[in-house]
Amino acid sequence: MVLTDVIVPIFFIIFLGILLRGIGRVEPRPFARAQLYVLSPALAFMALTRAEMETILVLRVLLFVAILAGIILGVSQGVGFLMKGKRIERQAFSMASVFMNSGFYGIPVCLLAFGDIGLVYATTHMVTNAMLQATLGIFLVSAGRLRASEAFLNIFRIPMIYAIVSARLLAHFDLLPSEPFMKMISLIGQAAIPIGLLLLGMQLHVIMSYFAARRMAPADTAALAGGDSRGGAGVTGDDTEREEREVRRDIIGGVLSPVLRLGGGFVGALLILRFFDFDPLLGKILIVQSAMPTAVHAVVYATEFDCRPRMVAVAILSSTLLSILSVTLILGYLG
Repeated sequence: MVLTDVIVPIFFIIFLGILLRGIGRVEPRPFARAQLYVLSPALAFMALTRAEMETILVLRVLLFVAILAGIILGVSQGVGFLMKGKRIERQAFSMASVFMNSGFYGIPVCLLAFGDIGLVYATTHMVTNAMLQATLGIFLVSAGRLRASEAFLNIFRIPMIYAIVSARLLAHFDLLPSEPFMKMISLIGQAAIPIGLLLLGMQLHVIMSYFAARRMAPADTAALAGGDSRGGAGVTGDDTEREEREVRRDIIGGVLSPVLRLGGGFVGALLILRFFDFDPLLGKILIVQSAMPTAVHAVVYATEFDCRPRMVAVAILSSTLLSILSVTLILGYLG
């Protein structure tokens, strides 16, 4: 069964991450930074240097992912305007709606569901999604508070873009490093998926702790969620009311975004695939990957650039829990 063979093993590792944070009191930030600056770039580099990872296939999948992202981005921005959200709220809502967890969650799902070829195709999608996260994603969260030019420059602060470009250039011109060096990068990249699932569990524990702490002072709950803290002694009645409004809007946005992320991703992928001549198995994997929950990196970027991480965190929690049902149904639908 899909639930026992695919979903349960993945959520077991996520559950270990919850225990690691809850019982072991391990901080998720070092794991997040290791993923952001070391593990994920290594995984992307190794994936893009594989012999079967043809440049033309990567570009076609990138076009598919970009079209889907553009559609969901447009819809999410429209929803944000209808909700009369501030720019930073719209950017956070779009970040949670557009980018999926196609790496830490999607790759093991496709590996368990479709075998080794599923791993290859899922990694191809993960790399193209990482390209957009490392460019459009960083721009979105940065543009919540910065001018467009400053937000654009933040793209070059994250090493993922360099790993992607260098991998394809080195592979294209047959200039890859020696085998011992490649094995070292491969070993680092292999750690990305299990550690990513542990990180997802730790992040989910942080989010659940936030809800458990709703009886705390607003300034304390803001600090716990990664927002602005105003300091307990200086909080006025207006500050409290404003913080409560922000909390409500973050929760509403975080709960609504999975509709676009899961449902919109699935429907959008089905429609866009009509215009592509992909291998049938690749098409199935693109549908599954397009309907993954909100990416863990979304809250990493939102925290790094202070773009309403609380909303993004709520979106990760709600979409991940809903994905237990949605991914099971989608895999059953695809046969």
